[in-house]
Amino acid sequence: MTTTTLETITPREPVVPQRPTESKEEIKLGLRDYSARSKLLRNNRSELTARFPDQWIALGDNWRLVVGDTHDDILVKLKECGAYSPHSVVLWLETNPPKRIPTVWRKRKG
Repeated sequence: MTTTTLETITPREPVVPQRPTESKEEIKLGLRDYSARSKLLRNNRSELTARFPDQWIALGDNWRLVVGDTHDDILVKLKECGAYSPHSVVLWLETNPPKRIPTVWRKRKG
């Protein structure tokens, strides 16, 4: 059995955040692209859920739609077909989503 003393513990180097390699314009374009993909999937969610019930879908580069059984499966398929991007939108299409209790916020009197 080995014992650890303070002398044998080496401190880790602090993690320094890396600056993005993309320019501000490239980041803006990527965010706009992500927003457009999200909007397209959101507006067609009911049709997509009917076509691909209880499946994962992703809209990657070149607006390629990928369907899979698991989240990991989607990522592998996106990479295989060259459509993986940090701006890919991934959704789970659930046929029977849980019921949500609506919350109403009211200003208190007083």
